[in-house]
Amino acid sequence: MSNTNTTTVGPATVHRLLHRDTVCSVFSGTVATGPTDLLCVTVAHERVDGSRREVFLEWAAKLTGLAAHPHLSPCSAVGLTENGRPYLAVGTARRTLADLLAEQGPMPPGQVRALGVALSDAVAVYHRAGLIHGAIQPSHILVGSGHHLQLTAYDVTAPVLAAPLPPSPYTAPEHLDAAVAGEVAASPAGDVYALATALYAALGGRLPWVRHAREDAADPLLRAAPVPHVPGVDSELTDFIGAALSPDPRRRPTADTLREQLTRLPLAGPMAPGLRPDTVAAGLLPRRGLRPVTVAVSTELAPYRPSRERIGLRPRLRSIATATAGVALTGALLGGAALATYAATNPESTGTVCTDPAVLGGRIDEQLDEGTIVESWCADDGDYVAATVDYPGGSGGDGDGATERRVWRIEGENLIAVTDCAEATLPAAIAEFLDCA
Repeated sequence: MSNTNTTTVGPATVHRLLHRDTVCSVFSGTVATGPTDLLCVTVAHERVDGSRREVFLEWAAKLTGLAAHPHLSPCSAVGLTENGRPYLAVGTARRTLADLLAEQGPMPPGQVRALGVALSDAVAVYHRAGLIHGAIQPSHILVGSGHHLQLTAYDVTAPVLAAPLPPSPYTAPEHLDAAVAGEVAASPAGDVYALATALYAALGGRLPWVRHAREDAADPLLRAAPVPHVPGVDSELTDFIGAALSPDPRRRPTADTLREQLTRLPLAGPMAPGLRPDTVAAGLLPRRGLRPVTVAVSTELAPYRPSRERIGLRPRLRSIATATAGVALTGALLGGAALATYAATNPESTGTVCTDPAVLGGRIDEQLDEGTIVESWCADDGDYVAATVDYPGGSGGDGDGATERRVWRIEGENLIAVTDCAEATLPAAIAEFLDCA
């Protein structure tokens, strides 16, 4: 790849766009020192200066000063671009713990204990560096070769790059109000709570506040319910996990203490009555986090620069019939440099609509009478478009406002609204986005 056709963000060479939201864009990428190691490169849209610049650089110094840990995804680069935009490049993998649990079901108790020891030690190292993660969940834990697990998604609470997560079972009770209000809130005790939830999910446990209704996850009263033992699992193991799920953050162990408790646990105590679950509770398995942390396909791509006529609010959806090429690249501007974005070359592909953020946003705007697009993305197969839309006065035009999830199926040059979960061909990511049972 020649210098005229590559785009760099700090020491990272970016390849294709994975995600774009109101705060930043996420690209796949590599660095020269490890050209075969894939990265997720997060780049802020906004330039920073003054105190905000100093706050970000202080956070970046803490992150780069972390002691190397086998269960923390390595930070390959962090800093400011030439035009002052914060960026972060972190190692990635093909799958997450959420994918693994969905495919294979609950893990044996011994493996969950080992997972708890490894991740609580990683979280303890993170906390000792003066950092708070704020987004621990199975979809933010990478699964590498040999099922090696690493915590990632450091950007979720990073200065400037941060964005609020919606309330979920992984949100600590003391942070529910902030999550409902669309604010970023995190604490070391909140990280321990989220980690304990992930361990309980890996055992196949069912939490009282994870039911069919999505609003249950944000109900603080439900969080006071006792954590039940998991059938067929050592009761002492779930007792330790349950203590870390205390609704009172002062009663939870630190990450260091949780590691020591799990390390000393012999797993020889009485089992809770009943058969061990053979599935993981669906409500505890968000398959997508706030932003992508995995790269599913190769980024060994040959770029080209498209003509201006491809950019517009109502582009013609073009088929690119190329038998030998796997993908093509189009340009998107960031500080005057062209960033590569992904375009499938299947003759029946969705063409420009899924290859350029401006085009994608324009096509969705055409479908909306009102509202503001918060985030939009295409499913992996390129046949569906999804968007989160803010309506300032509510979907009916009055009230305090609302946020809706909208999905369209791409048919030729048209976007066809998907209004329910009845379509048999919905990709898994779209079905989860619509909260299909």
